[in-house]
Amino acid sequence: MQRKIKFTILTLISAILFSAYFLCAQSTIKERVLSNIINQTLENWHYTGKKIDDEFSKNAYDKFLKYLDFNRRIFLKSDIEEFKKYIYKLDDELQTGTNNFMKLAAQRMKKRVSQIMGFYESMLIKPFDFTKKEYIELNADKRAYCSDLKELKEYWRKILKQQTLIRYINLLNTKVSKKSKKKLKEKAQKSVLKSFKSVFDRMLKLSKDDILFGYLNSIIKVYDPHTVYFSPKQKKDFDIKMSGRLEGIGALLSEEDGFVKVVRIIPGGPSWLQKELEPADLILKVGQGNEEPVDIIGMPLRDAVELIRGKKGSIVRLTIKKPDGRILIVSIVRDTVLIEETFAKSAVFINKESNKTFGYILLPSFYNDFSKKNGRNSSEDVKKEIQKLKLKKVGGIVLDLRNNGGGSLEDAIRISGLFIENGPIVQIKGRGNQTRTINDPDPGISYKGPIVVLINSLSASASEIFAGALQDYGRAIVVGGEHSFGKGTVQIMISLDKMVSDSSFDVDSLGAMEFTIKKFYRITGTSNQYKGVIPDVILPDFYDYLKIGERYLDYPLKWDRISPVNYKKWSKNSIDAEIIAEKSKCRVKNSKYFKYMKDYIKRLNSMDNKTRQSLILKHVLKQNRELKQELEKIKISDAGSLNFRVISSQETKEKSSELLKISEQKEKEWFKILRKDLFLGEALNVLADIINMEKTN
Repeated sequence: MQRKIKFTILTLISAILFSAYFLCAQSTIKERVLSNIINQTLENWHYTGKKIDDEFSKNAYDKFLKYLDFNRRIFLKSDIEEFKKYIYKLDDELQTGTNNFMKLAAQRMKKRVSQIMGFYESMLIKPFDFTKKEYIELNADKRAYCSDLKELKEYWRKILKQQTLIRYINLLNTKVSKKSKKKLKEKAQKSVLKSFKSVFDRMLKLSKDDILFGYLNSIIKVYDPHTVYFSPKQKKDFDIKMSGRLEGIGALLSEEDGFVKVVRIIPGGPSWLQKELEPADLILKVGQGNEEPVDIIGMPLRDAVELIRGKKGSIVRLTIKKPDGRILIVSIVRDTVLIEETFAKSAVFINKESNKTFGYILLPSFYNDFSKKNGRNSSEDVKKEIQKLKLKKVGGIVLDLRNNGGGSLEDAIRISGLFIENGPIVQIKGRGNQTRTINDPDPGISYKGPIVVLINSLSASASEIFAGALQDYGRAIVVGGEHSFGKGTVQIMISLDKMVSDSSFDVDSLGAMEFTIKKFYRITGTSNQYKGVIPDVILPDFYDYLKIGERYLDYPLKWDRISPVNYKKWSKNSIDAEIIAEKSKCRVKNSKYFKYMKDYIKRLNSMDNKTRQSLILKHVLKQNRELKQELEKIKISDAGSLNFRVISSQETKEKSSELLKISEQKEKEWFKILRKDLFLGEALNVLADIINMEKTN
């Protein structure tokens, strides 16, 4: 397919480059080449076949405005009125590569930032009055653009006051300073001044390429969230990440509304081991060791990553904002990813009352080292862990796919096949109506006992294929939050440089583009896309509050269905999922942990709906205090009350080597974490219910 794309686009590029010099000089050849490649590739090869038309133009227009001014605190109403003439012209501009709207909006953004810089410092000279009854609306959708500079100035006064209030409260909570409250307020205001100076300086220094890359991504993300343009620098970073040579904190980051957001923690990496940095956290500042931290709000993602990345063994201090509003400082020792930690591993749980044994397998990702002939892969590793557990005579197995973002499709198919004798696993549909069914390649079966699959909203792609298949066969009970991530699409990456490699014109490096070409469907014909996998047993999960998943992204492909394929349900020891779910619901209802978790989520949702933030110190302190109290309830409720002992699934060996001692120490530390995992505890209870039900049937 890539050869077809290249042939089509090379013909187009030749015409573009030939005529480029005869067109008005408003845009560079590079802009024209990029615009035309993206235009043709998306229309001709993207899964949706969506046309770049007026509706597309309007969505891209809104997306780019949000990129430049994510919180409606820069542009004026008059600017928006002037921009409106371009709402339905971006499709035409993409075809011609003129990009007049991009240039006008970027120039105006820099002009307004310069005006804001002319007055914001004076607002931070005198101390703010935190007893005065004032509010600020934080939700941009509930607030119109400011009418004039006077109104913009007043809004910025409230922004600076609110930011100073947050920093002041954070200084009060640290309890490390013996300075007076007056001195702490002064320190907070100086911090805000320095922070926004850094943000504004970066905005004014955005290069033409920075603006172009942001503009092109605003356009192509209208197709779907996983269609992305990589600038040459971003493509290089992507290649480094895929090669596994990157030394840093082991976290996948994204840029969202001017903030650097944690998307995923890489299994085996420093953040994964440290446990404090979590998905949905916002990184506000980055400090090197004991040096003064640098504010990264509004910083391009690639520049923020450069600060976070560093030499193995060095310390980076991240100032992060939790989804519940708490601001913490997290210190992480940079390191390479610990490969052993990314592999499948198992343990044995023993019920303290019944003395019955249960198996547990943690699978952080569906890995496969395709670069080596006999490279390590997750399907063989899971098979080995199953054999270890069978030797321990476990009554059933919990397979944990929480936070597993996917990986190798081949391994998802093979691991599914370990639990069924034969049959289809998943369907794949391309842009047309061509549908292909992938079957279990191995007619054998590794484990016939009861299975519970544990998921959350970060379980995506290959995880959803596996969980969905076992659920459809009636082979396993799926336990988790309200839904898995909901990514049911396949992407391909093409190098845009190769598209013009035969040209004699110098257009520099163009980068690359990743776009969606296929969609996954379950054997029932339904898609995991958008909706995700809905567990049989749903538990209250903090991740559900975070609104993580395909359905919360802009312009996701929708859920749909195709024809089902023939398959034979698992007939051995058939289990009534509804009865199992009812039993779990009773336990959850009587659990302090899950009760407090539900209360905490309810409070956070209520706070989200009340976006009009008070600027009175005592009100904010009260709100923070109440949140902290509810969080403490969760931490201490049912702590250490997991009704299971955990032991190794490994055969007992003599402690003859230093490496073995290190391995055993790591295992003990892992067991400590498992013993406090109340979600896992309930999954084990569900497994016990299944076993008891099978015996009575």
